[in-house]
This record gives sequence, C-alpha cells and structure tokens, in this order.
Amino acid sequence: MTTGQRFLVTIFIVLAILFGLSLCGYRYWEPEPQNQSLLGYMLESASSEPAELQPCMDPATREKIRTIMYEAIDEALKDHVMKMYDVWMKDDRGQPGRAATGVRQGIKAYLGARMGVDKWDPPNCAG
Repeated sequence: MTTGQRFLVTIFIVLAILFGLSLCGYRYWEPEPQNQSLLGYMLESASSEPAELQPCMDPATREKIRTIMYEAIDEALKDHVMKMYDVWMKDDRGQPGRAATGVRQGIKAYLGARMGVDKWDPPNCAG
C-alpha cells in the first residue's frame, strides 16, 4: 500500500468515526425543541436593549478624565498627520492629494471626537 493510499484510508476512517459519533449524539445535546419561528426571534431581538450604565464620579475625576481624553485625541491627530506625511515621503503617487484627503479625514474625526468629549457628562455619585 502506497503512502497516498494510506493517507486516504486514514482520512476515510477518521471521517467514519466522526460520522458515528455524530449519530450517537444526534438529539442528545438539545432535548428541548427550539422555537423554529423566525418572527419570534426577530421580535424578541428587537425588544431587548443593552443596558449601558455610566459610572458615577465626582467633578474632579470627571475633569481629570476629560483632560486625558483631550490629550489622547490631540496625540492621535498628531500621529495621524505624521503618518500621512510619512506615506507621502515613501510613495509620491497621487500626492499631495492622497495626503490632503487623509489629513482632512483625520481632522474630521478629531473634531467629532472633541465634540463627543464635550458632550460626555457622567452623573455625579450620590452621597
């Protein structure tokens, strides 16, 4: 028997064993019938909402976190602009248009993130 034939016989035996095990486990894992109605699933899925709980904090902590967020956003914009110019220096195809587009997208994301931080206002802790 050649190596290829041995390989094929081994694959066949493994598949036969897996098939046999699947027959032994058929209807074993889920003794309760599942609801087959897609509409029921969709309605239940639509009615549930994830509960998002914001942590409460004192005003000093809130401002400290806000400062960290502003610094991170500033640093991210700086890194993004540096990357755009780095790409420009390595690949001049379509430049400076590609770099300008990338920088504009970075500025748009930067302004959106700053607006998000401005609106962020976790509740004060009770007590």
